[in-house]
Amino acid sequence: MKMKMIATINSPSFAACPGNSFLFSVSQLPRICFLSSYSISAVTGNENVNMGMSKLTHLENLVIHKCKSGSFKLDEALDFFNSMVSIRPLPSIWAFNHLLGVLSKMKHYSTVVSLYRQMMACNDIQHDISSLTTLMNCLCNLNKVDVGFSVFAMIVKLGLQPDPYTMNALLLGLLNEGKVNEGVELFQKIMEDGYPCNQHSSAIIMRGLRKSGNLHAAVDMLKEMNENGSFKPNVVCYSTIIDGFCKERDMDNALTIFQDMLDRSIEPNVVCYNTIIDGFCKERDMDNALIIFQDMLDRSIEPNVVCYSTIIHGFCKERCMDKALIIFQDMLDRSIEPNVVCCNTIIDGFCKERHMDKALIIFQDMLDRSIEPNVVTFNLLIHGLCKTGEWRQAMEFFENMIASGVSPNIITFTSIIDVLCKEGKTGKAFDFLELMTRKGVKPNVFTYNSLIQGFCHSGQWKDVESLFDRMMVEGISPDVVTFTSLIDSLCKERRTEEAVKVLELMAERGVKPDVITYSSLIHGFCLSGQWTEAINLFSRMVTQDIFPNVVTFNILLDAICKQGMMEKAEEVLELMDPKGVQPNEITYRIMIKGYCLQGEMDKAKDVSHLMVTKGFPPGLATRMLDNAYSKGKSTAKPKGNDV
Repeated sequence: MKMKMIATINSPSFAACPGNSFLFSVSQLPRICFLSSYSISAVTGNENVNMGMSKLTHLENLVIHKCKSGSFKLDEALDFFNSMVSIRPLPSIWAFNHLLGVLSKMKHYSTVVSLYRQMMACNDIQHDISSLTTLMNCLCNLNKVDVGFSVFAMIVKLGLQPDPYTMNALLLGLLNEGKVNEGVELFQKIMEDGYPCNQHSSAIIMRGLRKSGNLHAAVDMLKEMNENGSFKPNVVCYSTIIDGFCKERDMDNALTIFQDMLDRSIEPNVVCYNTIIDGFCKERDMDNALIIFQDMLDRSIEPNVVCYSTIIHGFCKERCMDKALIIFQDMLDRSIEPNVVCCNTIIDGFCKERHMDKALIIFQDMLDRSIEPNVVTFNLLIHGLCKTGEWRQAMEFFENMIASGVSPNIITFTSIIDVLCKEGKTGKAFDFLELMTRKGVKPNVFTYNSLIQGFCHSGQWKDVESLFDRMMVEGISPDVVTFTSLIDSLCKERRTEEAVKVLELMAERGVKPDVITYSSLIHGFCLSGQWTEAINLFSRMVTQDIFPNVVTFNILLDAICKQGMMEKAEEVLELMDPKGVQPNEITYRIMIKGYCLQGEMDKAKDVSHLMVTKGFPPGLATRMLDNAYSKGKSTAKPKGNDV
């Protein structure tokens, strides 16, 4: 089915989309009447208007030169525009096109539309296809594709010849608004009616199909382009398909498309290679990533900082920091300057490896190269220093961050608060909570969890209650970590009744407890000698499909064995395998100790043998048995080879 908005495309009475646009709101008339706001003679030519002159004025030359310099700023551009619309005769449309084209490339779309409105008030301006295409492009980037079609109707009515950029603006506009089907229909109409288009037009549709999950339709389109010969797909078309397969983690098909491109003598560019390298890095296939990288070099295609950063990030994820540094050095040897993203990647890798000395070397190298660290840089270093216990140095970096004019964010504050709480400096941590509030940074559940854990461990229960209430007032819902912290701390103080009430509060608020929650409460019951409650809670945990881990089993086994209930302990031990939990060294030690306390040395020896067969060292088990024999628990000491 053809789109309604295309059906009358050749007619002067092309229907605009319903509703008034901000672009044409001045006259409050239907959009098509907008044409009356300036003279048709201004479009067709007026001998009294100084248009199409062969010699550029000084102002026009200045504007065009400035546009080409790449150093235009918004305020400067607006000053030029105001000067241009104030003088008479008006500068040529060519100068206006340069100015507004640059603003469009700078993504000041609303500004461009506003300036066009001012231009429309000047009857002497002779608009051309370039100026109206730029307007369409800005409208479409503002998700105003309906107004873009109205401008296209104006182009048709004025007898201007659309070019591929004109049609591509409409295609992009539709796809930006998620109207993929309409975009495909428009593309078909363009092809059928002979409107100008190019390979980029096809790439736009392919990208829309890929983003909407119709990658195979995009592949079919690529095949059709190769078969019908209207125009051959270019590297952008192929890169779009390759990117789609890479995002689907289908590297085999990505390479198939890549090889097809090479077979058709279409030279890949750095973006295409970056896409494939990124795909392999995300698959943790660094060998193939390097093969593609080497192929890139063999074809004399210079890698850029994005390419190097991708490979470095891949090696950092694999904890191969030595290889990451080799790639980093290769980048420097090729005189490719790293950017802040690249440096942050290496710093992050070293921080995760807890090699803070090396991370700080990279940071200093950044400063030496005049690469400005950003909030991510400081956050990585502060978090890394906090994790390695270097909280004082982390505080120094926080101060440096402020002095450098980099505003800390929620991650910065939460990292500092967390380490201060772990160091028992809850008062200073609370001061940071107040500081972040004053700076307009809203704490989140992770911030409050750190504080609540810190105050719980310090036994400052009134402050815990105050923090919990403040958290609720700020609309931050406590999560399983919040409740588990409260339960764990209460249980360690053997306040199990209050811990149970917190568990009930969790249920009321719809927060499901996890294995850590239950393990903490079971441990609390065991500490308080409430063995029955501990076993009942264990059973309840299993019935709720919350599977105990080895820590949960060990807590329960330890309590049961200390009570001499070895038969019950054996029952619990037998539950581990069906639940997919393997005993660890602590499990075996608990059982050996329990049997020794009851004088059941044969069973203790059996567990000791089993422990050794599972690959655990026999030394501790031997000492435990020797200690039991020395206390007279058995009349016959085992021989050395029994353990």
